[in-house]
Amino acid sequence: MKSLNSTFLVNKNNLFETRFSNESFLISKKDKLILKMESYALTSNNITYAVLGEKLGYWNFFPVNKPYGIIPVWGLAKVVFSIYENISIGDRYYGYFPMSTYIKLNPERITSYGFTDGSSHRKLLPSVYNNYANVSQMVEEKIEYHPIIKPLFLTSFLNYYFLKDENFFNAEQIILTSASSKTALSLAYLLNENQSKDKKNIIGITSKKNFEFVETVKFYDQVVSYSDIKSEIKKNKSLIIDFSGNSDFLNKISNYLGCLLKYICLIGLADWSSKMDFKTLSNAKFFFAPDHAEKRYKLMGVKETTLLAATKMEDFINIIKSWMKLTYIKDSKALEKKYIEILKGNLDPTKGYLVRL
Repeated sequence: MKSLNSTFLVNKNNLFETRFSNESFLISKKDKLILKMESYALTSNNITYAVLGEKLGYWNFFPVNKPYGIIPVWGLAKVVFSIYENISIGDRYYGYFPMSTYIKLNPERITSYGFTDGSSHRKLLPSVYNNYANVSQMVEEKIEYHPIIKPLFLTSFLNYYFLKDENFFNAEQIILTSASSKTALSLAYLLNENQSKDKKNIIGITSKKNFEFVETVKFYDQVVSYSDIKSEIKKNKSLIIDFSGNSDFLNKISNYLGCLLKYICLIGLADWSSKMDFKTLSNAKFFFAPDHAEKRYKLMGVKETTLLAATKMEDFINIIKSWMKLTYIKDSKALEKKYIEILKGNLDPTKGYLVRL
């Protein structure tokens, strides 16, 4: 079988420089498993993968010749070639994919639930990214939100239990930056759901353009714009969960709260083009979800953690369906345009973008 494999590439040294690579795609006797992409999410999370590509190894999942790289995405793909009895042509899998038409994998530990990619270049990379789940039996309406929500929600799920393990660093109020982002909303949902037990005040900081939207969601006790922190946020023992990556702003709020700021948990880079000098921040540390996933599996068990996260995520999806509209990107020009918009921080929080080329 001869086909065309189209791949979206970005210059690792200049994320605004992009191009498509269109190459002939052949199946050889050496191939074991080939999947064809159906759809994948495009979110600010993918920008974080690109910005931290060198530091955290995200460029290494789907390597190409320098200076270009492939930004990893979460999506759905269908099997078009397989040498395995337990993986049939037509089976559908959810997982970590390149922005390409096709992908070749080397499955290990195959079960009816999925498999792990055992490709040599991925052996030393975080295992959570190498697992592919069989979703062949799931109906479309149950799975369509997963590429957008699942990786973001899982990060927030793991972060919530990390904070709980740490007794929320004895803070009275929890402040979330980039409050309109889907990862922040996921955490705010979990904090809101458990508020009667945790007894923490939940504050969302957002831009003026997203202020009304964030208030409407009703996950936060208080919504504050970035310019109003000194007049609106009380000086109480505080914990900041940062999804913006703007160290200038974090220094500003840190100076305002002083010793009342107990901890800054760094997660996202929504404002990635801003100054990111985190060494100047005291009590600040990056939250790397794969490390915390391994910890949670040991504390709660893999099955228990997975089932609880899945249940909470489905509850969250059922809520956001009322205001988050799925928007489909169906050609290469539209993909490039939307990528640049997200790179510039122009993201509509009421929409979820899925690529179907």
